[in-house]
Amino acid sequence: MCGIIGVFNFRNCEPIDRAKLKESTNLMQHRGPDAEGYYYDDQNGIGFGQRRLSIIDLVTGDQPISNENKSVWINYNGELYNYKELRNYLLNKGHIFKTQSDTEVIVHAYEEFGFDCVKKFNGIFAFSIWDSNKKLIFLTRDHFGVKPVYYYQDSEKFIFASEYKSILNYANPVKEIDIEALNKCLIYRHTPAPDTLIKSIKKLPASHYLIFESSGNYKLINYWNKHITTDYSKTKEYWQEKLKDQIESAVKRQMISDVPIGLSLSGGVDSALILALMTKFTRMNVHTFTVGFEGGRGKDNEIEKARELSNTFGADFHSYDILESDYLNFFDKYLYHLEEPVGNESAAAYYFVANLAKGNVKVLLNGQGADEPFAGYDRYIGLYYSEKYPKLLKMLSSVLYKVNPFVRRKMQFEKLHDHFKINNTNEKIFSASTVLNRKIKEAFFADTIFNSNNINILEDVSKIIDNKISGNVLEKLLFYDMFSSLPENLLLCEDKMAMAASIEARVPFLDIDLVETVLSIPVKYKVRMFTGKMIHKEVSEKYLPKKYVYQRKIGYDCPVADWLRNSLGEMLMDYINSKNSITNQYLNVKSVNSIINEHRLSKANNEKFLFLLLSIEKWNSIFIK
Repeated sequence: MCGIIGVFNFRNCEPIDRAKLKESTNLMQHRGPDAEGYYYDDQNGIGFGQRRLSIIDLVTGDQPISNENKSVWINYNGELYNYKELRNYLLNKGHIFKTQSDTEVIVHAYEEFGFDCVKKFNGIFAFSIWDSNKKLIFLTRDHFGVKPVYYYQDSEKFIFASEYKSILNYANPVKEIDIEALNKCLIYRHTPAPDTLIKSIKKLPASHYLIFESSGNYKLINYWNKHITTDYSKTKEYWQEKLKDQIESAVKRQMISDVPIGLSLSGGVDSALILALMTKFTRMNVHTFTVGFEGGRGKDNEIEKARELSNTFGADFHSYDILESDYLNFFDKYLYHLEEPVGNESAAAYYFVANLAKGNVKVLLNGQGADEPFAGYDRYIGLYYSEKYPKLLKMLSSVLYKVNPFVRRKMQFEKLHDHFKINNTNEKIFSASTVLNRKIKEAFFADTIFNSNNINILEDVSKIIDNKISGNVLEKLLFYDMFSSLPENLLLCEDKMAMAASIEARVPFLDIDLVETVLSIPVKYKVRMFTGKMIHKEVSEKYLPKKYVYQRKIGYDCPVADWLRNSLGEMLMDYINSKNSITNQYLNVKSVNSIINEHRLSKANNEKFLFLLLSIEKWNSIFIK
């Protein structure tokens, strides 16, 4: 895993500023502490910088790497799990290799297949290729956006990087806030690709590649153009057997490494299943890593469940209780590394897990990515039954959201109630995916942001799901979340926090073959009674004791709600009171103060909105002011 940056002076082909590129590359040293490398083509105004975390081919795998005649150069961040099969295929086609690395496989795959090479890959990746014959840069991001990559263009140069702080350092652009992106961030609790909160910085969407030509023009192309059809013809037993084989294959593939690997373990079924399979596929004890929070929920502490599970499988268990002071001390670095504010209170926990693992392993597998395709969230279940029993749910939702005093649950019931007023499928998906409805926006957003560019919300949804999947509303929503909140919130946080501690995070449940299968399974096999992920849990019973399959998952039980009444709340007020705060510029200060006071006095739990606002304000203080 690595940090990459590239600069193309396409207008005048001036040689790259070597000192500045080196400085910008080393801002990502945490992503690659093992080595650094550079490539320059002074004739064409090209420069690549690389920070390497050595995982595969430790001796000869340094980057950037070229083909035999040095006409194609690659700058690569990621892992290809099927690189050995591809390497053998390419060898049979006559390609000559000088290393054992997966990086070189991509170079030769590009020579063999062109831009379609990316369709051959099973892995997590963001890479760039400079083709000196065609005078173009080929920049791509993996199917589900596990690895991020950003880009910037002005009248003279094109720059890309794993982290946009490196772009800002090299280009030093005017840092203007993108009002439309801020609007979306407040609605979704993340910023949908291709936008970021900085107007001049874009991010490549998941399953896309970009072709940048020497003319200064570029094309953005969605390469994962398969159509997923929900297959109602197969039995549950058929799907169970297929899932069993594919989950085993995914975990086994992602254990490939020339360095020690471990597991980020929670008390839930997803990481428990991975632990069972890792134990099956290795003779060595698996190292597991879990964190909890000071002030967590006592007997339900995730650490004790994870410890018991680790002991069951003979794993070497490591844990750490995060103190409030730890969280506060890390908060500055948290937004510096994350770069994009998100409403994910537990995101910082990923760093503490990775930091705990550092020194023991360099790679951590984890259970991320199972909830979306298997329908693991509560809102999926509500939507499923609202479609199945609309009259009953319509009556219940209209009552419950009015009497429930807590904003989070009240908003869920209100959204369910609003669902019955919507006939358009894309509108239903948007409604189910957002945190703030129109009424709340009107209360908290100033006119400048509320009316920003008249955001076409249905267009955002249709870009992802139209002509990509057939099925009912929930089946389409699961697909939508795979390419929206998953890459731009959960996976973004996991990558940035793990890499901040120089640890590679891998996600077996996002194996491309496995995901295509799971998305084809009807939701009737995923939801039963008021429980999601049922077929996943039934498969897990083949490897785990039932108590680990069906116990309630806590996740990282971060007591941010309490801290927002104390230390984090004080921090938020300091930012809000600043003249240049986001709140003062774009929100209704009176309404924001009202929701802060409600939370402080425990009249309501406004944790979600307040943590997002705190993250945005902290981001503003680091990257804009």
